[in-house]
Amino acid sequence: MSLIGEMRNRIALQTLSSSTDAGGGKTTSYSTQTTVWAKVVNNSGSESVFGDQLRATNNFTFTIRYLSTLTTAYRISYDSKTFNITGIVDLDEGKRKFQVITATEGVAT
Repeated sequence: MSLIGEMRNRIALQTLSSSTDAGGGKTTSYSTQTTVWAKVVNNSGSESVFGDQLRATNNFTFTIRYLSTLTTAYRISYDSKTFNITGIVDLDEGKRKFQVITATEGVAT
């Protein structure tokens, strides 16, 4: 089974980085570490009330080629949306060829 043909979407894997400004203050922002091809599946969505506001969340699965540096500290940028990575599983197909990433959209980072 080959997943390569199903990886039709480009996603950006981002990490949080900090920098010091001229006044000695620190600013943090996300920067793109790499952009990869992925299979994207929207698994489910839900709504909940949080602080008297309706909050919608969606759970997605992203399948990518194996990337040894990927951790849950990364986030995904896809289709002008950001996703917090909640889990990473190596797909057991030979020698770690693919990774399945579970991520949530709609949660503050």
